[in-house]
Amino acid sequence: MENNLVFLESYTDFVDYGESRKISLSLESCIIFCIYKYCAPKGLKLKLVATKERKDVIAIEIMESGLEFADNEKISWQVTSCVFPVALLEDTIITGLCAVARHIAKYKTGARNSNEHEEGILGFRKSCLQAPNEVSIWTKFCEVDIIKTVREILICNKLNELPKHLVRFENHLSKPVRVHNVYKMARTMKKKNITRLEELKIIEEKIETEKKVRSSKSRKWKSNIRKASQIDSSVAIEDLNISHQFAEGPFFTLADLVLLPSYRILIQLIGISVFGSLLPLTLQWYERLTNIPEIKVINDIIDKIQCKLVSIDQTVIVPTTEVVSLYKCDPTRHNPKKKLFTKEEDIENALSTLKEGMMINVIANQLNSKWDWNNIPDGANPAAGHLPDARINRKSQQLENLTLAVLSVAKDGDKIVDFCSGSGHLGILIAYLLPKCTVVLLENKEQSLLRARKRVHDMKLKNVFFFQCNLDFFIGKFDIGIALHACGIASDLVLDKCLKTKAKFILCPCCYGSLHSTDRLMYPRSHKFKGVSINQYLCICHAADQTHDEHPLTQRGDLCMAVVDSDRARLAEEFGYTVTLSRLKPLSCTPKNNLLIGVPS
Repeated sequence: MENNLVFLESYTDFVDYGESRKISLSLESCIIFCIYKYCAPKGLKLKLVATKERKDVIAIEIMESGLEFADNEKISWQVTSCVFPVALLEDTIITGLCAVARHIAKYKTGARNSNEHEEGILGFRKSCLQAPNEVSIWTKFCEVDIIKTVREILICNKLNELPKHLVRFENHLSKPVRVHNVYKMARTMKKKNITRLEELKIIEEKIETEKKVRSSKSRKWKSNIRKASQIDSSVAIEDLNISHQFAEGPFFTLADLVLLPSYRILIQLIGISVFGSLLPLTLQWYERLTNIPEIKVINDIIDKIQCKLVSIDQTVIVPTTEVVSLYKCDPTRHNPKKKLFTKEEDIENALSTLKEGMMINVIANQLNSKWDWNNIPDGANPAAGHLPDARINRKSQQLENLTLAVLSVAKDGDKIVDFCSGSGHLGILIAYLLPKCTVVLLENKEQSLLRARKRVHDMKLKNVFFFQCNLDFFIGKFDIGIALHACGIASDLVLDKCLKTKAKFILCPCCYGSLHSTDRLMYPRSHKFKGVSINQYLCICHAADQTHDEHPLTQRGDLCMAVVDSDRARLAEEFGYTVTLSRLKPLSCTPKNNLLIGVPS
């Protein structure tokens, strides 16, 4: 049985493809197809899944022979639970453009091209595009922003203003390279750039030195090449002379492959002259990329994509954007999340806006059971060495609370999703206790999920499946959604997933102070709390994080947590849920100890 597959969504069925050899794909699937052709991965098979074309998707038509379609009736529920493209590796699902691209890159065959990093197209420590788009500005640009830009221009008749994301990338290319190994990179490059004249000079110095010491005590000679290539870390990054030859710096990486098809289409739509005059660094990057011999396999695919030229206004507006790189670590980047609402009078004024009937009662925790961790096997037991000693007791208490809550609402056959599962402490315990239920561990960090997978396999559990993806990319049906300390807005995203699919939810939120409005979430969340302004709400959120032990503001922090979770509960009630708000016990197991349980009517 094939156990390593990549599935792409096709808007052309097998019959039509057999007649025309043309295939219509979403832009994301087209990009993955190009990366697959470039990497020619060993042991990884590509299959197309015929689906109906969605109204929100502009199809990209390519010509290619020898493609294989999957039998829709035999596609596993894991694959259909996710947004395409999707990779399936045994019991693990990987979805999301960048995550699937990384998966393909790991199986790449053939030699490195001369522009790649010595560790390959995944770059230093194989970290290229590793961070999920929820936390990485760079991954979000490659996976979301530029895709959105292409879609907008594909349906545009006349362009009056240059898309802001194109300007952002141009600014990125103009800024110093900011990666965590930039000084090592500078030293390596300097060492490689030592001229032959310098080498000859060093050899001459060696000969003279040997003459002087020949009659005296012999010593081991050390080359000055290493000394000449040293760069002190106090040197400003701007003075390292490392420029963006490619998207992530001086080396060709997977990020270039992800961006290339989109920019090929954009140049065809807007015209190379516009890029040359308004986005010159982007055009230089694009031409440098397309001139790499190994890129020919991608050029042959995307050169056949036909797009009509968009009419450009003679006085096209170039939007003003921050002249910063797309790296999160750029110190000049504006970060609205850093704004703190700490003035006492602001917090008190925000709390004064609360009206009677807005809050829900915080009830006593009624979940009681004679719990004995000695009966829990090592793989599901925090005491087995999966955690530092200082955390074992508190983590065990947290797991008890949420597990008992799940046991109180679960029934045989339920599909339970542990969102933001980390290394699986909660989900694995539930899977062991509920062997007739299916448990999904959903986590966007690859290493965390791999640790969970090893423990599950060691325990020989057969009811656990693994999804490496962002919350957005999971679209499957489920019966119970759980999340223990899903940070900030992640708790609200989990709540929305549960409300959409009418699933029960069990949430223990955290990081209230990092809540912020996004294009998907607006605060306050419920109609009951609409009288609270966004600034007042964020004041309350910030105060909700003041719940440390023996802190004079802990009591107020508890109240503010209850305010935010009451807003969440009121939203669920609007969807027909019965919701209870209680607290974990003992309270000392975590400062973020609210427990929301929702059951649809």
